[in-house]
Amino acid sequence: MAEVRPKWPQALDNVFRQIHDEAEAKFVSRLDKVFNVTSSDKAYEQDTSMSGYGQLEETAELENIKYEDTVPGWEVTYTHKKFAKGASVSQEMIDDEKWGMIKKRPAALAKSKMMTLEQAGADVFNYGFVVGGGGKATFTGGDGKALFATNHVNRPGDIIQSNKITTALTQSAIQAVTLAMRKRLNTKGQIVEFMPTTLLVPVELQYTAQIIMKSTQVLGSNFNDINPVQGSLDIVIWPYLTSALAWFVLTDQEDAQLNFFIRKDEGVQGPNWDFDAEAARWKSVVRFSVGYSDWMGCYGSVGDGS
Repeated sequence: MAEVRPKWPQALDNVFRQIHDEAEAKFVSRLDKVFNVTSSDKAYEQDTSMSGYGQLEETAELENIKYEDTVPGWEVTYTHKKFAKGASVSQEMIDDEKWGMIKKRPAALAKSKMMTLEQAGADVFNYGFVVGGGGKATFTGGDGKALFATNHVNRPGDIIQSNKITTALTQSAIQAVTLAMRKRLNTKGQIVEFMPTTLLVPVELQYTAQIIMKSTQVLGSNFNDINPVQGSLDIVIWPYLTSALAWFVLTDQEDAQLNFFIRKDEGVQGPNWDFDAEAARWKSVVRFSVGYSDWMGCYGSVGDGS
């Protein structure tokens, strides 16, 4: 006897997808403000930073030009992970005309996916002081250090630099961090002037960040000194940051080399009819990886003064 499939799952599908897509479009994401978000068509992605060249050398007339090779940096591998969730609509829900409940399911499924992506991105920072990362963002940096560390070393091993402090979020701390980022040394010891663009904070530091970045004069001073950091950084407030004290300064996405690779995202899939359970099922499946190819374009503080 042939399996009997009701007609309503297919009829409901267009509405289900429309609600899902609208909910996804309304979701406020910070990923593209922090990461290079791009697609991937491979099982994994590999990246290597490069040293660049030293400064040009004075060359006499008819003297041969000196040629130089770049020095490869650390190699890193982005390994995609799979995340999935399903939603179902039962025959009883259709029979009892529970339309309000039915319409909430595709929106909830869309938000579930978007929150997963957001959390994975934020976990790069939540676990940024831990070697190997953690949460949804386990990742091994090329030099074997945490993303934020005081002893990053270049591949030849002759230059050690820091991108970690413990200071609370203050005007003077931002000044110290931004100045340090503008005097970075590449593998060949040349100054690489990273221009900080973004102050990344949890919701708990939202008002502190706004006071620091928008005040015209030095905070807590009776003198008429200007606030030198006013308007110099865009504030990004990320609810998925778990520490109430930690804060971060970033360059733009390209220089920061923070990457988010989307391997698979086909939106909502279905419906699939479950004959025994008498339910139509839809699913959302994504594969992605997130991490960093280099640490020099970002600076982090645990913010507790330890």
